[in-house]
Amino acid sequence: MRSPPFGFLKNCALLLCLFAPSAWMIATIPPLWRDVDAYNQVTQDPLVATYWGHAPAYSYAAKVPLFLGDQLERLRGIAVSSPRNESPRLTNSGVWLLIVAQHLALCGAAFYFLFAISKFFWIRLALALTWAGNALFYTFAHCVGSETLSMIFIVIVMVRALGLIQNRYEPRWTNWYVFAIGLCLCLLSRHVNLWLILLLPAAFLLSWAQHRTSSLFASDDRQKRRQRRVGTRDFRLAVIAIAVGIACVAAANSLVSGLARKTKFQPHSRIGFTFLWRLHFLKTVASPSRVALLQKVAARTHSIDARKLIALLGQMHEEGADLNAGPFLQRAIPLLFPLGGAVPWEKLDGALNQMAFAFLLPPTPEHLQVAKTEFAGALTMPVTELSSYLFEATTYYFKHKDEMPACATLVTFRDATADQIRQLPSQHHYFRLWRGLTYNKALMIWFISLLVFAAAARRRRTNVGAILAFGIALTMVGLLMIASTCLLGAFLPRYGLPMWQLLLLSLYIFVGRTADLLAGTYFKRQQLQPPL
Repeated sequence: MRSPPFGFLKNCALLLCLFAPSAWMIATIPPLWRDVDAYNQVTQDPLVATYWGHAPAYSYAAKVPLFLGDQLERLRGIAVSSPRNESPRLTNSGVWLLIVAQHLALCGAAFYFLFAISKFFWIRLALALTWAGNALFYTFAHCVGSETLSMIFIVIVMVRALGLIQNRYEPRWTNWYVFAIGLCLCLLSRHVNLWLILLLPAAFLLSWAQHRTSSLFASDDRQKRRQRRVGTRDFRLAVIAIAVGIACVAAANSLVSGLARKTKFQPHSRIGFTFLWRLHFLKTVASPSRVALLQKVAARTHSIDARKLIALLGQMHEEGADLNAGPFLQRAIPLLFPLGGAVPWEKLDGALNQMAFAFLLPPTPEHLQVAKTEFAGALTMPVTELSSYLFEATTYYFKHKDEMPACATLVTFRDATADQIRQLPSQHHYFRLWRGLTYNKALMIWFISLLVFAAAARRRRTNVGAILAFGIALTMVGLLMIASTCLLGAFLPRYGLPMWQLLLLSLYIFVGRTADLLAGTYFKRQQLQPPL
């Protein structure tokens, strides 16, 4: 009987390392829920969920394991009531199948990523151990909500983008097609992923600028022509990447519109609704200054409805009324539509959007200051806080049971209390392993790894400008995602996932490629030594 090939055993070791935290969490931690948003994503019709502002990919993808779990429990004769006649029903089997599928997808994406950044097994294994030691990605994989699918797609898209950026020759169109499909899936999984269309253009333009600068200081004409030729290629690829990004946005929007065309639900922008949570900054502004600010903002818009909403904001502030989205909309609806009847939600969202644009284009100084403060706070937030927040978000159910009725029979909530769920991170050391690491500290580590990678490449006389540009672009896009989030809405710890994910992916690329360069130098020297 033939023994299994050594390469197969190595791959099994990597997969075992990557899946070990998932197996432990599946055995120990109940499924987590990203409050009522996750509930609506998995129980509503995907077109209805999209109409109310959720990206559609997760709503469709989650239906498969939930349906299988529903059928499994029907075959077993387990009766589960469905308060709103959801199809498929929420069952323990279905939710567990969804969680297991998310963990398997994360493990596969991480395995694919490690193979792309290093060609040596021991380097991959070391990186896999550090990946497994960070609870961030695994906690999101253990949570119901669209961030999980987005996180997995981003890893896959980064691998495809890395293949395009480091290709020494002209990339084939099939490579562009695969990248475009992945990017479309990212756009359909979370709205903030729109910024990912800037990733490849930024990387190619940075690489082009580096080659153009190098050509100015080239020692001979031959080297100067080579730098200019490569720079011209990078600029051409940047233009192609821009075109691909625009095409992906158009394709994603067209797909959603095509699915909704035969229904009464037409998905539309709900930026204004999201912006209602950002308007809490008005509480920090003194009354005279707030009145002047609202008058200034009202003068920016030509929409009569938007001006009415801005005036209502001022009135509710003077009254000391509750300014959360619910109470505000309860007063805004009769103000804009005094005749009553069915609420024209698209018109209401249009008015809210116009109000938001009045604040955002450009941001007022008061608004900008609050966004800067929250952005700075996000940079000092430990990575473990993102994981802990998901446990806190899960407890939303206990005070809002009427909003999530189908969750009553689920194991997460049936045999637990809010305090018990909140205490889970403190009961398991795994969730506190990286508690001292803030984004600012991680950014310093990333910068040092960038310098070490550049120095190692220079010593080996290897051109890694494109990979450096890609790593820098990853971090820049991640920061841009969070900056835009702070402008549009109140920052929550879970919103920091893209910022952390793109920084860590960039860090892993630099560390993996540096280790490859050093290992390559070592093996080369070993081969040059004379035999004993």
